[in-house]
Amino acid sequence: MNSGLVSTKDVYNVVRRALGVMDAQILQHGEITGYIFHNMLKAEGGYTEVELAEYTLIGMLHDLGMIKTGYKGDIVECEKTNVWAHSIYGYLFLNNLSPVGGKAEIVLYHHLPYKLHGQIKSSYMRLTEYLILADKLAVFLHTEGNGDNKGKFIRQARGELSAKALELFQMAQIRFDILGKLKTEAYQKEMERFFGRVPFTEGQKRGFLDMLIYAIDFRSQPTVIHTMSTRTFALELGRLMRLSAMELQILYYSSLLHDIGKIVIPISILEAPRRLTDEEMRIMKAHVVITDKILRGAMDDRIVEVAVRHHEKLDGSGYPNGIMGRDLSRLERIVAVADILSALYGKRSYKESFPPEKIKEILISDANEGKICSQVVQTAISNYDVIIKNYEKQRDETMEKYMEIVNQYDSIYERFKNFE
Repeated sequence: MNSGLVSTKDVYNVVRRALGVMDAQILQHGEITGYIFHNMLKAEGGYTEVELAEYTLIGMLHDLGMIKTGYKGDIVECEKTNVWAHSIYGYLFLNNLSPVGGKAEIVLYHHLPYKLHGQIKSSYMRLTEYLILADKLAVFLHTEGNGDNKGKFIRQARGELSAKALELFQMAQIRFDILGKLKTEAYQKEMERFFGRVPFTEGQKRGFLDMLIYAIDFRSQPTVIHTMSTRTFALELGRLMRLSAMELQILYYSSLLHDIGKIVIPISILEAPRRLTDEEMRIMKAHVVITDKILRGAMDDRIVEVAVRHHEKLDGSGYPNGIMGRDLSRLERIVAVADILSALYGKRSYKESFPPEKIKEILISDANEGKICSQVVQTAISNYDVIIKNYEKQRDETMEKYMEIVNQYDSIYERFKNFE
């Protein structure tokens, strides 16, 4: 069984909910693909439960790149048009930002026609062939409505899929009744039980959630920087205020996930080159409610409360619930200040970064007006230079990853044009 603040099952459920909030079709397609892929690997044998869990998550997230490529709500159409873009971005997110490393190659090639597989030198091509089958079968089930016509799929797939993959699927179907379970919620419950016993390390759990957040935020460079800086500022403040190891863990996850609800906020609002209108601000504020929807019941309540209260104020003037200071914990106060510090220090499409004296002046003014915690603000002011120095080091590392993904995308896309 998993132990600790965040379990492997928690990570799995946050991934599911984030995909579901983004688009129900992407969630369903990813879940089904991941489930089929999982059972094929289980039938083949030779994998540890941790490896199976990693591959299952890769299967679930194989279309994550659609976040970046302008997905329009039709999974079948997206699976047919401009397939390289979402395949490449999905690969780059998983390879550069998650714990799976080289295994991500199976996402890179999951739309490559079988007749071209001989041109690829990769130790993961056999697994790629399995994922391709799982992906195509998931699309078939979406268009056909059920799995009763398995023979039709196999007839259509011959020549387009490897014989080994077809043979393995049929073996897995006989052993595990994949298609039967997909007709009900049995497969979802089975996956919850599976992830409930998988012992991911703390690094793996953080890695998958980091990747999910950065992939979501990748639509907007300022949003990437804001998430990273809020987390960094919160942890710096927490250490300076001598929080316990458990409290720092809560801070890590809550500050990382505090804006996950922005997955549904349009880029036109996230990057508006001006102050938001009242209607746009109403939409923007909804991200806190969406964050609550994604996290509530999937993560420890202590993480959820800190994450969703980062816009509350001590005087009750904050949102979404107008909570008063007497009901706001020290961790909630820290993340609230970290979020404001991030917004003031960061560049926006409508403003440059404020100078240090202006940032300090605003923080002190908000504290004096009873909006944010004066103790946390004093810690930030007294240690400002050290906090910013540590942040800028991490910011540079994050932007290197960001630019590396952009550059790698262009390079890989040029190579993939040869397959068109």
